[in-house]
Amino acid sequence: MFDAANTNRKDKKSTNTLDRQEFVNFYHQLTRRPELEELFVKFSRGKGVMNASDLLCFMREGQKRHDTDEEYCRHIIEIFEPQMAVKNREQLSLIGFTNFLKSEKQQLFKPKHGTVYQDMTRPFSHYYIDSSHNTYLSDDQLRGPSKVEAYISALERGCRCVELDCWDGSDDEPVIYHGYTLTSKILFRQVIEAVKLHAFKASPYPVILSLENHCSLHQQKVLASHLKNILGDLLWSPEGSYLKVMPSPEDLKHKIIIKGKRLPFPEAEVVSDEDESAENNNNIPSPAEDKKSKHKMVKEMSDITALQSVSFKGVDRAMAEEGAFVIFSLVEGKIEKLLLTQACEVNLLSHSKLLRIYPAGTRTDSSNYNPVPMWNAGCQVVALNYQTGSEPMQLNHGRFLDNGGTGYVLKPNFLLSDAMFGIVNGTVVNNNTKTLRITIVSGYQIPKPKDSDRGEVIDPFVKVEIHGVSSDYHEARTKAIDNNGLNPRWYESFNFTVRVPELAMVRFVVKDEDRGRDDFIGYYCLPFNSMQEGYRHFPIYNKYGSQYSQSMIFVHTTILSS
Repeated sequence: MFDAANTNRKDKKSTNTLDRQEFVNFYHQLTRRPELEELFVKFSRGKGVMNASDLLCFMREGQKRHDTDEEYCRHIIEIFEPQMAVKNREQLSLIGFTNFLKSEKQQLFKPKHGTVYQDMTRPFSHYYIDSSHNTYLSDDQLRGPSKVEAYISALERGCRCVELDCWDGSDDEPVIYHGYTLTSKILFRQVIEAVKLHAFKASPYPVILSLENHCSLHQQKVLASHLKNILGDLLWSPEGSYLKVMPSPEDLKHKIIIKGKRLPFPEAEVVSDEDESAENNNNIPSPAEDKKSKHKMVKEMSDITALQSVSFKGVDRAMAEEGAFVIFSLVEGKIEKLLLTQACEVNLLSHSKLLRIYPAGTRTDSSNYNPVPMWNAGCQVVALNYQTGSEPMQLNHGRFLDNGGTGYVLKPNFLLSDAMFGIVNGTVVNNNTKTLRITIVSGYQIPKPKDSDRGEVIDPFVKVEIHGVSSDYHEARTKAIDNNGLNPRWYESFNFTVRVPELAMVRFVVKDEDRGRDDFIGYYCLPFNSMQEGYRHFPIYNKYGSQYSQSMIFVHTTILSS
């Protein structure tokens, strides 16, 4: 392209330079989108410009927006047409049409779902809550560094439940680290200061501090003092041992909630050990086997702990637990076993109690489990290692794009109904089955894999995956386009039947085809019900959830009721 644009070589001292007009021509060739030109020619009927009537036809036929009128189309022309003479004639050029199709509201993700559109006045147990495990770690679970910045990053990415493992430190200052390991230590006070500054930048809805309290009685008082003095009015600590009614996210906007053990009555000094730190196996203990250790707790910490952590001793005993605002923590292996035999009972428990799931201690490399089966059963606080870029965190990213990225997403109504939970396993018919037809049209400025050879040109392909209930899992992939990461074009179509769209997510993975192993380039994930029909772009994210600048995939989607 550069050589083709460099037409005036004889007039230059150096052949590898472009003058002003040559650079403009080079830029237009570099950014040319033949697939968009084809659409433009079709809907402008070859006139070279689109008027409001042409654009209305495109909006209704191409974008499935039957509620659009010509007045709205004139508004589009006013915003996206850069050439004043064309704009004054109420027409849209190819450049204006391209600008419009690349705009945020025309992307695959529904604009409405990028705002808070769900009812936020229902009890906490009705929502999925974006959650992190061992939030302080930035690497592995044994030797990696602990960083205050890890809390800042998680909170600013929308995480609403962060974990703090608290231990005695020197100079009467409690510290946070992964106990009995070689991970580094950070001051509890500094973490709370960072939480105060960054808690509500991504979302106004409440932040839960999941405290594992291993401190002596004296340093527990220091914990309580720091929480009260630093957080001030942000700290929510209701009166009384038990709440009578579980609050809603709307009730606690801009509030910080402490999750942990509470003393059973004012005169008590002893509570059972925190579930996660005491977890030695994945089995559910019987009452006779329940020999969890006890430790002392100061009243000052108990009084400011609003979300009560209760040891899980089986579904029946959990259902009988008093208190409206309680949470049970289960290691991944334990919940996986329960879902094989008592999925309905687990879901019933999640109607009124919070269930927190966390990775097994054997995941010393900070890997993650698949969160989807837990979400399908109604578990709300499915905690993942945020520092690990992999498919589980990408699915988590997609799940919590919904509802304005607030970190709270309302569960489907059938997960709150004992009679309708059978929709998940297929014993109850879902009358909302959909068929998705998706065409992967093209890519634009797809980057090379991070570790690729410098001179290599990629051979990109796109994989489409449906995640949700087990019967809905499907995947398909395009062919690879040889040596073209700039503007590959596939024009390949796939059909998917989605039985439970309310729980389904669509994950796109862009890879570079290589001998032996295909290299991961990027992904995009979103809820099935957040997809727009028509001709749509979506951005590409690297494996850690950071968006690539300019890179995008162009698709066409149709969603039909089956």
